[in-house]
Amino acid sequence: MSQNIAILIGNTKYDELSTLNCCANDVKKMRELLSSTKKFSNIKTYIDKPVDLVKDELRVLAESGDGFEEIFLYFSGHGLSNSDDFFMCFSSFKESSPNTTGLSRNDAFDLIRLFKSELSVVVIDACEAGRSILKNQANPLSNTLKNGISNFVQFSSCTESQFSLAGDHISLFTDEFIKACLNKEKGPVYYSDVESALRDAFINHPSQTPHFIRQSTSQEKFCSDALHLNDFRNSYFVVPDGDQQVASPPATELALAKEAIKSIEALIPQMTKAQEFINSVFEHILSASEKTPEISDFFEIRTVKYDDFELVQNKRSVIDLLTRRGGSDSFVESDIERTKRRNPFGISSAVLSAFASEDEYDTKYNIWNHSKLKSVHVGIYFEPKSMALNRIFSEIVFLPRLTECLILTCNSYEKRANWDSFNEFEGTKKWKWSRHSWFDEPADISESYVSDPYDFTRKYILSFSESKN
Repeated sequence: MSQNIAILIGNTKYDELSTLNCCANDVKKMRELLSSTKKFSNIKTYIDKPVDLVKDELRVLAESGDGFEEIFLYFSGHGLSNSDDFFMCFSSFKESSPNTTGLSRNDAFDLIRLFKSELSVVVIDACEAGRSILKNQANPLSNTLKNGISNFVQFSSCTESQFSLAGDHISLFTDEFIKACLNKEKGPVYYSDVESALRDAFINHPSQTPHFIRQSTSQEKFCSDALHLNDFRNSYFVVPDGDQQVASPPATELALAKEAIKSIEALIPQMTKAQEFINSVFEHILSASEKTPEISDFFEIRTVKYDDFELVQNKRSVIDLLTRRGGSDSFVESDIERTKRRNPFGISSAVLSAFASEDEYDTKYNIWNHSKLKSVHVGIYFEPKSMALNRIFSEIVFLPRLTECLILTCNSYEKRANWDSFNEFEGTKKWKWSRHSWFDEPADISESYVSDPYDFTRKYILSFSESKN
């Protein structure tokens, strides 16, 4: 007998990204919603589980039934869209290895295809989730849907270039998705009804626009009878007495705009506060040297501070990050200059242009600091006391935004060029990045999110003892 199954995934804790506490409650409320439909015979939940475990269990689950009428996949957490695919970020997610530390949308579709269900529904509440079907790929998403997936509906919390807003207790999109499912009080609730209600709910949210994909007949039902949802509806919309005044929505569009501006304003620091934040994060990182005093036997510490991004390596990845994050300010701006190389052989430009390749252009990546904040690029040099040791450079880049600060870190080795100098790192630096409020605690940031230069250096020292064994 065919069954309906739901897979609910939420990630709250991240090694390299900010914590999203509300995602656990997102999953809890979605489970309550789906249970109330009386449709799903099996609802699996995964909170802060490794991506490999989730994928393996889904493969086993796909083989466990005699047939599936509907599979419903929900994800709440960080999201990343790069030039190749969209990725649902799990706890150990790394931008440098997204395919093994996250779940790509194409991989998710491959897993869904295993269930051979009559209807597949995907709901994603994550930043950059709304990737269009057609992309410049060898295997565009449209082909994926046509191959092995019959009826398909996807709800994404925002477009590919937008943020998806979290909340204190529940994410904005998940909250509105649940309300959209509860909007109709009689008769069957169709997924097309949910889409229509969501479109209306976000009319006044220009910074977050839900994205929809549908390959179906519009007759697919979320719930056969809206009356099934009454108990959950009544409990979900209950407002505690003490919150009645706060919960009342603004009466006009102008009042709504005023509230939105007020909430954004609360996230913006004074310039002096922002500078204190940057200085304090770096100072806390430097103070960590007290935990590893033995390093001073091998290295002397030298610090550098720059007020611009001129010496930042691998600017391309930094520019890609800035482009994905978007934003309403121009505290940090960037561009890419492509200059065609001069023709030394006198061949006409028209002839050469027909055969021009990327190698015939010089590319320059520019990043400018307009914020007037100082020390936006800082570093710690570990100068070796022994000729047998390489130099270590630990650097931090602060990308100030109006309501947040992006922090990028990297530790690298610099090999000896001769007896008294070193070459810069050979290769492309991989930046570890995280996003923070200006009001986050600098001590927590330096301990939890910033690559530890002293631990990196200590491991380098210990590697010499390993080579002897």
